[in-house]
Amino acid sequence: MFFQTDSPSFINAVELLLGESSQPDRLFRLSKPLSLFIPTCLYYFFEIPIQYGFFIQQLLAYWLSAFVLYKIVFFVTSKDYLAYLAMLAYTLCQPMAVYGLAILTDGLGWFWMLWGVLWSLKCFCSPKLSWRHIAFLGGFMGIGFFIKESIIITGMFTFFLILLHPHHTPKIKITIYAVLGSFFLGTFLIGNYLIDSIWGISIWDWIKFGHSDPPAFYWKSFIAQSYHTIDLYWFLFLVGLFKNIAFRQWTQIYAALFLTFVTGWFLLPFFWPYLYDRILFMLVPFLIVWVAFGAHHFKKLALPLVLLAGATNLIVTFLIYQYQISGLITISACLYILLLVLIHFRQISKSS
Repeated sequence: MFFQTDSPSFINAVELLLGESSQPDRLFRLSKPLSLFIPTCLYYFFEIPIQYGFFIQQLLAYWLSAFVLYKIVFFVTSKDYLAYLAMLAYTLCQPMAVYGLAILTDGLGWFWMLWGVLWSLKCFCSPKLSWRHIAFLGGFMGIGFFIKESIIITGMFTFFLILLHPHHTPKIKITIYAVLGSFFLGTFLIGNYLIDSIWGISIWDWIKFGHSDPPAFYWKSFIAQSYHTIDLYWFLFLVGLFKNIAFRQWTQIYAALFLTFVTGWFLLPFFWPYLYDRILFMLVPFLIVWVAFGAHHFKKLALPLVLLAGATNLIVTFLIYQYQISGLITISACLYILLLVLIHFRQISKSS
């Protein structure tokens, strides 16, 4: 899984930056140069091969993403154990484990997105607004566009978090949107202008290319790729979401997380044609808190159930990729559901 279909284009982009290639940048990787910065520096200053530079970047981003996600869930729930379960589930999702450690830039994009979400929570859930922090957040999201498009999801979450804030007046909310949007657009437009001036490539070129010959859209394929984002954890998510609503633990933050997840999932098919599990995975952080709630429902078995689901997800993925064995996803899902049902009724019989 070290090389993916897109891997050679990222390596070629670094070679172009270093002046060691004359091949054209057909996939417009130079339009997002910040994702190439670390591999370029590692090669230039330490002579570390470009592919290993990407691997180092992805490895760092993998664990930093897990750490930031832990901080996010702890901020939302104030419970260390739930944050730990969520972090563990996130690192054991197959897109994170497979594509987060390949010669790609998705991992760095996920990290920047999560960092932005944490900053947004701290910015808009504090007793006093800081306009300086709001301006910084706008610029932060603008910079994120030159790493990976997943920063858009941070913007969506921030939009809902502000919209649902119970104490800000409509006038304050409009002012926040204006400041945030101004610094975002200013940073984005300046960055895009500089990149276009230096390399003759812009974000718009990349967007047009992505829509020039899109793959056919099928709902069946979209649903299958959606399932692959967290696989067996979907069943813990459903349990956690039900418990969260049933026990009236719904807050402004939970609503913003859920709306970001649902809106993003619904809108992506209309705006981006490449609906693979690693693209959809940027929405996973906005549902992972309910995976932790769902696991916690099973009390002492919470950790074993998270580990079992994660290990099964990875093993099934490996067997499918390596040996093309059919039916494994359905079999593993049925067995895991049966296990959850048996444990649930055993808990009920014990409590009665």
